[in-house]
Amino acid sequence: GGSLARLGRRTPNLPRLRWPRRLGVISFDAGSTSPYEAAVSTYSWTHTCTGPNRGLLVGVSLFGAGTVSNVTYAGAGLTFVRADANGVYRTEVWRLANPATGANTVEVTLSASLTSIAEAASYNGVDQTNPVEANAGANGSGGAPSGSVTPLTAAAWVAQAISTADTTVAPVAPATRRAVNSGALGSGGFSDRGPVNPAASTTLTWEDVGAL
Repeated sequence: GGSLARLGRRTPNLPRLRWPRRLGVISFDAGSTSPYEAAVSTYSWTHTCTGPNRGLLVGVSLFGAGTVSNVTYAGAGLTFVRADANGVYRTEVWRLANPATGANTVEVTLSASLTSIAEAASYNGVDQTNPVEANAGANGSGGAPSGSVTPLTAAAWVAQAISTADTTVAPVAPATRRAVNSGALGSGGFSDRGPVNPAASTTLTWEDVGAL
């Protein structure tokens, strides 16, 4: 764990939220984060969704060898989008169209007893059939973590989840921080940028993770 922290390993994930014109403009609703969860297989926290044509993204930052088995919101199962890993540091992104309104429980179940942080972000104006239209990921060690994805339609939003062995993490403008939490083994974070207009390759970057 200590050597990984010094290396500043990081694995960002970038799901892109789809915005069909018939739904209007995507807007950010709310962000939340779990506590830093040390050596548990299941944990939960509360996230509140409001507004029309809702979409929910959950990023899970893992600091140990394992994967996410399941994510639910108000009892509804989320759909896996992608995962990227660098050694035992792993980022997963999950999504849910039309999440329930109000304050509800996000529950994350892991494949083993692991240390982890999870972040949630909800949006309005999201396509209810295909809320995540494109995704990409990257991993590496040190420097300023970044990743790029190309929207398929104009006025899309790009959202990014990250796990890093650094105990501090912050997005670089024009990305907006939505949820960040840290603990002894590293940090998890979630940021976004939108609308992206016209559709073009979009890069989200985080501040230097302080490697050797």
